[in-house]
Amino acid sequence: MGIQCVDCVREAKATARPLRNRLGFTSAMGTPYVTYGLIAANVLAFLYGTYVLGTGVWRVEWSLIPNPTVFADFALGGGDEWYRWITSGFLHFGLPHLAMNMFVLWQFGSQLEPILGRARFIGLYLASLLGGSASVMLLANSGIHGGASGAIFGLIAAFAVVLIKLRLDYRSLVTTAGLWLVLGFVIPGISWQGHLGGAVAGALAMLAMLRWVDRRPAQR
Repeated sequence: MGIQCVDCVREAKATARPLRNRLGFTSAMGTPYVTYGLIAANVLAFLYGTYVLGTGVWRVEWSLIPNPTVFADFALGGGDEWYRWITSGFLHFGLPHLAMNMFVLWQFGSQLEPILGRARFIGLYLASLLGGSASVMLLANSGIHGGASGAIFGLIAAFAVVLIKLRLDYRSLVTTAGLWLVLGFVIPGISWQGHLGGAVAGALAMLAMLRWVDRRPAQR
């Protein structure tokens, strides 16, 4: 049985060149820390909102409440509540809602984060979250909106773009996501506006990143 020098292995890892994958991104090796961090942030927000603020206060203070008369100010109630565009993405209406979203976030985040790298993955998630919030403010006219599903739909759409780019089968993924999107139009209590906006923003963000990577060698 062979023996490895611990210092030699450590030195080899430190001097190893970054691995660039088939998409042209520098891969993030190891544990998907950003994905786990986002899951932890959502769980902590749920505990804080439920047991510290109280569910009723939490929903009012963190949610998006669309109102066409104030959209010109680019946020609910004027420009001083812009934070709702972000906090609404960490608001969940019950434990099943949180558990389902966190499972899908883990499922797609643990695949996309290594492909994109941590910085790009954070950018993709944030763009999808804000895209979902913008869509809610543009298309909805009532209700209290919250949840990570807008950002998660952005991850799903981005993953579909990756599959198409790599010429892999994407039909089952698109069919499943499309079914969930359609159900949002017919089942009460689902913010189809957030899902739609997140998906569009996620796909556009991924296309933009791929285009930049494709052009980078020519710029060099």
